[in-house]
Amino acid sequence: MAAARLLLAGLVLGAARGGHVPLLAWSSRSSLWPPLADGYEGHVVGEAQLGALLTPALEQGPRNVLLFLQEKLSLEDFTVYGGVFGNKPDSAFPSLESALAEAPSSLVLPAVQWVAATRVPSLLKEKLGLSPLHVEPGTLRELRLNASLPALLLVRLPYTAGSSLMALKEVLTSNDEIIGQVLSTLKEEDVPYTALLTAGRPSRVLRDISQVTAGGMGRQLLQKPTPASAQHPPVRYPLSGEPQILFWAQNFSVVQDGKWFDLTPHTFGEEASVDVRGSSWSFNNSRLVLKYTNVLGSPLTVTFHMTSQWFPVSGQYWFQLSRLELAVPSAMSTVFNASEVMAPRNYSWHCAQLSSLPAFGAQLVPRTASPSWGVLLLDVQLQGFNVTGLRFSYASDCAGFFAPGTWMGLLTALLLGAIFIAGLHMLLGLKTMDRFDDPKGPTVAVPQSE
Repeated sequence: MAAARLLLAGLVLGAARGGHVPLLAWSSRSSLWPPLADGYEGHVVGEAQLGALLTPALEQGPRNVLLFLQEKLSLEDFTVYGGVFGNKPDSAFPSLESALAEAPSSLVLPAVQWVAATRVPSLLKEKLGLSPLHVEPGTLRELRLNASLPALLLVRLPYTAGSSLMALKEVLTSNDEIIGQVLSTLKEEDVPYTALLTAGRPSRVLRDISQVTAGGMGRQLLQKPTPASAQHPPVRYPLSGEPQILFWAQNFSVVQDGKWFDLTPHTFGEEASVDVRGSSWSFNNSRLVLKYTNVLGSPLTVTFHMTSQWFPVSGQYWFQLSRLELAVPSAMSTVFNASEVMAPRNYSWHCAQLSSLPAFGAQLVPRTASPSWGVLLLDVQLQGFNVTGLRFSYASDCAGFFAPGTWMGLLTALLLGAIFIAGLHMLLGLKTMDRFDDPKGPTVAVPQSE
């Protein structure tokens, strides 16, 4: 179990920042991945590197592939509930630790971009030429797997983050038991396999230590400062002179028929190959045209159409991304309406994500029923007017001022306030009696009508 604990220790030693999930892979065949000494602690694995690491195992390893896809997973789940340092006998991952210890080949990636992790099923489908088959542990024996017929099996695992730590540990322990049942079935049938465990979303998001200022929490003992991650410069138009349009995104990807393509390295940075010479700008309209020579086998043109309009109510100009267009030669363009992308003209527009996919909010609405392309932009910022220099103006964020919880609190407070005011008004409206019986005089006679 010591080897397994060392493998899981690599998860904890990795630098965890928001948007990263771990990925563990092991196989019954040896020499598929480098040893842990050449691991990836402190390194964030992107989509391209993840594909390069998994492709040799998928091409040379067993043709029976298992994908355990948990709803959410983070490094801290192994830290809190796993027997990482040998001082937690009540580990929630005994089956996983045993599988890693006994596997001839294993790969531990502490930090994988969660966007890249969500594309693992598509990568497996492409490399194996098979569609994933959703299975339950109880029905696995009925499939009668063998080494001659390839199979891609997908086992989904839940994740319930509640207020009770023990409740979450019970869920993780139950997931580990499911992993153990599936692996036991394959071992009994003597079926060679390659297994992967990852998640589509991180369960916890940690603040980057490098962003903590000296006047805040302070430095810990023997803590070394973490260098800030380098950010690529924004795309500008025109390329020379005073810029008129700026565009930036942490990740810019497109998808067609389930195949993803990362446009980020082709759009930003020193090695960018995008052509923006087809862009244009005027006082009321601006277009940012991004031309790529080869995206999924054909040239692709992405066009941001922005307009500027005067709104008398606010007394100022506002700019809006009227539509986002993706075009390939000899095919109908895919057009998305983007009515939510709006900001004052002298501001830039920023959002954590802008996508046409339902899983990411679908702020981009396609004009056709079945669009051939999909778009995903993470941490995107756009400015089409009033650009001054190479820096964005003050950003108008897409996040609403009032969250649903805030609205519920306000409505509840208003209802209770209305009840209090009504009750107070009734109390103030009470009048005391102004006529009383005098024991020395005649009684008060109230005439009664017959």
